[in-house]
Amino acid sequence: MTHRVTSDEISRAREIHLIDYLEAKGEPIKSEGARQRFYRHQEHDSLVFKDNMYYWNSRQEKGVGAISFAMMYYDMTFPEAVTDINGGEYKDRTLKKGEFRKETVAEPFSYPDFLEVKDRTSVKNYLIVQRKIDPRIVDWLFKKDLLAQDKKQNAVFKWRENGGKGKIVGADRQGTIKMQNKRGTFKQIMPNGKEHGGFTIDVGRPDKIIVFESPIDMLSYWSIKGRELQDARLVSMNGLKPKTVSQSHLEAAEEGYEIKKWVLAVDNDSGGLEFIGKMKNLVKEEFLEVNLPPKTGQDWNDERRGRLVQTLVNDFNEKEVLER
Repeated sequence: MTHRVTSDEISRAREIHLIDYLEAKGEPIKSEGARQRFYRHQEHDSLVFKDNMYYWNSRQEKGVGAISFAMMYYDMTFPEAVTDINGGEYKDRTLKKGEFRKETVAEPFSYPDFLEVKDRTSVKNYLIVQRKIDPRIVDWLFKKDLLAQDKKQNAVFKWRENGGKGKIVGADRQGTIKMQNKRGTFKQIMPNGKEHGGFTIDVGRPDKIIVFESPIDMLSYWSIKGRELQDARLVSMNGLKPKTVSQSHLEAAEEGYEIKKWVLAVDNDSGGLEFIGKMKNLVKEEFLEVNLPPKTGQDWNDERRGRLVQTLVNDFNEKEVLER
């Protein structure tokens, strides 16, 4: 039976400001502009919010209000969106016309050690079995305290300074359990992390910075390249963020590394291509190298899993020929 909502429920949902809804859902948004006149999603650089409207430029999506956004972003039906919005907990349920929410002062980042558990089963199963990350890389990340499992079975990627060797300045969590929404699994950038920071790993002594849209893409790329990958600082931007790239370069230089190239290992889709075009307008093109997954529409995890499937097919065919 189709779930129905009343006119009163619809009215209440429409009173909830989009920014209130995003904050209640834990979406990583941050105010920008000289007078903090708009918000930007920290995982999707081209997704911005102004007043009660959203604009997702790379996907040519736009709309007004929390209901419209919930249907677009979380793939909810209209009744599901209304119910979800009304079920949220909000500090302020409405805004006066023309009023803009004031930005609160961020507290210093404090990593929540108490959320970690010793069990690593869920994270290992997700990364190795489902995502096909090289198990040697996963074990190394745990050993170096760059990866953990929390009480909700999420994978926690710790942002450590100095290419993964310094103090923890932020973290992002990747769910290991599939959810029934458009995003598939839970994702969160922990609050108050280092501005323009991200999950970072040094392989050797870096002379280049390779940037990715997510930690999973980074680890997939490393799994593919194996020992071919040398002298690089790997950086997850958690989206498409030029400022994360430039800050990574400055920090590497301060640590004594001479960075000669930025490698853009982003998704082979419209968002990734738009990002590449933006970067070419910001720095000299000879300083950039583009390294996309071969197939249109794919990311590096698609490429990693596809290669393993092809290897299995080739091994099966070879075995069949030998047994004839």
